[in-house]
Amino acid sequence: MSMQVDAAEAQKRKLEGDAAQAAGDKGDDASVAKRTAGVVAGAPMDNGLMKNEDFSRELLRIYYDRLFPYLQMFRWLSYKNDPKSSSPGVQKDFFLRREFTFVLEGDIFCRYMCFRDAEEMKSQIMQRQPIRMEIGAVYTHPPKNHNTVIKDAYKPVERELVFDIDMDDYDEIRTCCTGAKLCVKCWNFMKAAIKILQRALTQDFGFKHILFVYSGRRGMHCWVCDSAARKLTNDHRAALADYMTVVAGGVGRCRADVKMSGEEFHPFIQETYNICEKYFRDDPNGVLQGQDILRKGPHLSNILNTMTFTEQEAISKFMKEFPNATSRDIWAQFEKLGQEKAKLAVAGSFKMKQESKLFLKDIVLQYTCPRLDINVSKQMNHLLKAPFVVHPKTGRVCVPIDLAKMDSFDPAEVPTIGRLVDEMNRGVDVRQTSLREYTHYFEEQFLKPLEKACAEEMSRGTLGW
Repeated sequence: MSMQVDAAEAQKRKLEGDAAQAAGDKGDDASVAKRTAGVVAGAPMDNGLMKNEDFSRELLRIYYDRLFPYLQMFRWLSYKNDPKSSSPGVQKDFFLRREFTFVLEGDIFCRYMCFRDAEEMKSQIMQRQPIRMEIGAVYTHPPKNHNTVIKDAYKPVERELVFDIDMDDYDEIRTCCTGAKLCVKCWNFMKAAIKILQRALTQDFGFKHILFVYSGRRGMHCWVCDSAARKLTNDHRAALADYMTVVAGGVGRCRADVKMSGEEFHPFIQETYNICEKYFRDDPNGVLQGQDILRKGPHLSNILNTMTFTEQEAISKFMKEFPNATSRDIWAQFEKLGQEKAKLAVAGSFKMKQESKLFLKDIVLQYTCPRLDINVSKQMNHLLKAPFVVHPKTGRVCVPIDLAKMDSFDPAEVPTIGRLVDEMNRGVDVRQTSLREYTHYFEEQFLKPLEKACAEEMSRGTLGW
């Protein structure tokens, strides 16, 4: 037992040895870091930070060498299947059967890559210097041998359930930014998406080990890592993705296509609406107050076109009397119409009661619900960008999002590799850079509980495929 512990500690020291010396190392890497940052020793600082570029090959090399959490990534993706372990139930080639893809400069894709352990992963990354790394499924055979295996015999056996949300899909409704641009008002859509996905995945499906990751530029990824989630078939994944999909995009769409069971909503729709309402109506950076959708773009006109003539007249009259009314003020008038509709529906037909229940709720859902790229979720062999890699367009690290701090999360504050190198230039210990809060959250709130669950499942013999 002690020999296994010693071996594990030796591996950890080997992977992190350079990092432990980073603060005091004034040798070649420190000089390279300073040249890369465009400064020399003793150069003036702006607000305490050296000015630098955010992304370059040299910065990336330093990040991969000093800061990338290889051991944590290995522990996550091996799910306690350590190839050096002698414990019963361990699949020693589990990590080796995981597919990775490197994307090199010039959009050169290196598919079917795999590694025996964290050391080999670091060696390959340092050798090839990918600008992006994507994670695929665990296969029946090591991906590097896929050409030597009979086609039908090489297939995925497990993979995390994943969701991908990109801000581009909100361009038709966001008024603050377009394309690759992102601000705190845009990010409110991602906050709503995280809360909706987290609630549904934990309460409706019982999953516990969920990781949300900022994509480094304008989106967010969700990794569901429970054993049951990893073993879902493609049909199961497709059904779950469809369950989570409430809205469809499309220019001019202003109402979600919501089905009702009798006079009531499906519990998932009702719970989703409860979350959406806050971000639509009440949040200062939300749809009404932040995006100001009823004063900008075609949204008010599109909504009115779906209403009765009487309802249109009421809103038009209000707009003439109060030409400077805010989107929040205009929405309050819609809510008054909804109250009147509800009173009339009490003694009305079944259809009137349904329409009264649905009135305005489908608008809230359409403008606030997550817009999932469901093709990413449906197929087990779909690739998704790895956490902790660097986005080449921004230089920002793809960091996990701490759900306890989600409301204060600001993508603009996520560290770039340029900033991290600056911090090391200033003598900050490599273990205490601004990346630490994200690796600490990954370790304490995600990885340790996951490893504990994996160990318990192994002891019961329930992890085999």
